[in-house]
Amino acid sequence: MYEPATIDRSATRLRLFPLHLSPIEIYMLADDHRGYPMSFVVQAQLSGQINRGAFEEALDEATARHPLLRARIATGKGALPCWMLASDQKPAVDWGAEETPIACPAGESIDLTKEIGLRVWVRQGGAGARVLLQFHHACCDGTGAYRFLGDLLAGYGMRTTTVGKCPSLAAMDSTLLRTRKHRSFGAAATSKRGLRRRAIKEFSKLLGRLPAPLRPSVSAAGDRNRAEDFPGFLCQSFDRNEHQRLRDAAVRSNVTFNDLLLRDLFLTLERWNRREQSRRHWPWTWRGRSWLRILMPTDLRDGDDFEMPATNLSGCTFLTRNVRDCALPEELLTSIRDETAQIKARGAGGAFMDMVYVASKVRWLLPFALSRNLCLATAVLSNPADPSRRFTAQLPRQSGRVICGNLVLEEITGVPPLRPKMRAAFSISQYDRRLTISLRCDPHTFRMEDTAGLLELYVEQLRKSAAIGPAA
Repeated sequence: MYEPATIDRSATRLRLFPLHLSPIEIYMLADDHRGYPMSFVVQAQLSGQINRGAFEEALDEATARHPLLRARIATGKGALPCWMLASDQKPAVDWGAEETPIACPAGESIDLTKEIGLRVWVRQGGAGARVLLQFHHACCDGTGAYRFLGDLLAGYGMRTTTVGKCPSLAAMDSTLLRTRKHRSFGAAATSKRGLRRRAIKEFSKLLGRLPAPLRPSVSAAGDRNRAEDFPGFLCQSFDRNEHQRLRDAAVRSNVTFNDLLLRDLFLTLERWNRREQSRRHWPWTWRGRSWLRILMPTDLRDGDDFEMPATNLSGCTFLTRNVRDCALPEELLTSIRDETAQIKARGAGGAFMDMVYVASKVRWLLPFALSRNLCLATAVLSNPADPSRRFTAQLPRQSGRVICGNLVLEEITGVPPLRPKMRAAFSISQYDRRLTISLRCDPHTFRMEDTAGLLELYVEQLRKSAAIGPAA
């Protein structure tokens, strides 16, 4: 009989708390606004029917292995905010039929002083099941969320597998959470002077060329506060052949697949803004800025972090281009290739983390800077590649798809958080050799039909690059 105690090797987790916040966690809390919560969602589409008892047992086990997903924030050591284990709380599962809307009765925002940073919904019907997970970004990043999802599916599979290979959980060491602060800026300059110099340089680069936000559609008139649309993202997929042709297009241009995705997103953002401003009968760069910027989340983990539970070890990189650069797509692609190669060589996300670390040393500085309501990026593009490859749990596969007991994982989607004036969050998921693009737009300024229009514009641009189908 399966015994969870034989799998959970984090017996020391209770001695972790109270645990001081890391600089990136302080940043995520400072940038958490009720209208723009610092949370993100991951959705798993499954074939088969979920056994409720086995699922809730697996959820209890998975959250026990990832302590920050079962913690709240309160004043602790040194009168500083700390993580405290919320032993009286565990994530409640909202169960419903396939057609039951997903909603947040208390609002989309998660108050970590009152509740833990994980919410769970399950919707299922005759066609299969859908599991939606909402995470507060201070608790974990995308990689942490995928590791948690992998543990959840593995725990469920261990309880429901009757034939074939049984999933297994990897070792987890909660004590590694004590080192997360230093791991997040390990690539930074060693001296305090060098650290400050890199931070000031990054700060100046961000503010020196403030980008143009994405223009709301002319058709989006009237009340656009659509909080009831949670999770509010749309998806469009490329089949295996189309996906391969996109990759072949990148190879022909001697760039990475991610470079191609970035270039085509710049072209899409420029085209959208130009089109919407032409409907207003004046040039879109007038009364606005002539820069576009894409934020790329980056994973700062290395091989030593394999046993670390879910946490936030992410950085940010920014690519900025003038709208005039979009008139020369090939030159734009080459410049992106050169810049991303330099970012990789320097240590992706390190400069941003230096800036956050230095700013977090002054208690009022981050909240003050983030309250200025500046547009720091036009859009965010997250490309985790195949999210299932980020699972630390071992799950069997059949025809490229993950098997967990009586369930088959058909698709993983989700989107990063939206920020004020950063009105579009794109995520690229590659699973079972298919490519899925997910998009959520600012619900206060975009309608769902506008989101669908922007997503279609991006898909058209990618098809044009790969010569997959007719382009606009």
